[in-house]
Amino acid sequence: MANAPTPADPPPCYIATRATPAPRPRYGPPIPDHLPDAVRHVMAWQAHVDAGRIGTRIPVSPEIAANRDRWTALARTMRK
Repeated sequence: MANAPTPADPPPCYIATRATPAPRPRYGPPIPDHLPDAVRHVMAWQAHVDAGRIGTRIPVSPEIAANRDRWTALARTMRK
């Protein structure tokens, strides 16, 4: 009996064949209460977009990005 053929490996149980569970979402910092409701809603929506749960971000045109960066730099110099 030592050389008897062995049966094929049994199929894995259904738990082993299931897809792995999705990783738990990383939660960002809480949205401050002092902001208006419309701003809080947009921040919450963007958090879902950034986490990849819904939609995608629309790319920003280079002109808008340059204008935003220019105003950000100006605001930083005025704060000092």
